[in-house]
Amino acid sequence: MTLDPTTTSGYRLLAAIQMFRRHYDLALRQIDRALEVNPSDTDSYIQRGFILVFAGKSAEAVPWLEGALRFDRANTQAAVCIGMAYYFLDRYDEAVEAFDRALARKPGRNTQLQAHAILAATYAEMGRNQDAEGERAIVGRLSPFLSAERFAGQFGTQQARDHVLEGLKKAGFH
Repeated sequence: MTLDPTTTSGYRLLAAIQMFRRHYDLALRQIDRALEVNPSDTDSYIQRGFILVFAGKSAEAVPWLEGALRFDRANTQAAVCIGMAYYFLDRYDEAVEAFDRALARKPGRNTQLQAHAILAATYAEMGRNQDAEGERAIVGRLSPFLSAERFAGQFGTQQARDHVLEGLKKAGFH
């Protein structure tokens, strides 16, 4: 960043580090610096939304993720992240649409794991048990030893962890 203070990637990296440390306020400050440098950077919009979702502020995340999808409608990361936000906001039909859109693009294994697991929880919350079972089977192939508690533990608030864990357990995860 010293060599090129006009690059957004350095600020995004610092934001990611702070997010994974669960220092969400610091992460948001770093990503806001990236957005000051380039206010139309799709990756920064996505990362800001991602941070907000993990910080338990899904309602605040949605406009950022919708903005990212306006810039790049085919962005898989944005679709998965907005699907998570919709899940946490109990907007299950919209979550299913977002996850379906993301998974249609054949994302990488980690993205698939994230999307299929929360999609299983979403279907379970909707009472669509057969669909939840299908998603659980996919997750079982991707990660045979997935722990529902460990998966839910990645989210930054107890409320989010409880919501995901409840959905995963309804979907048949242990």
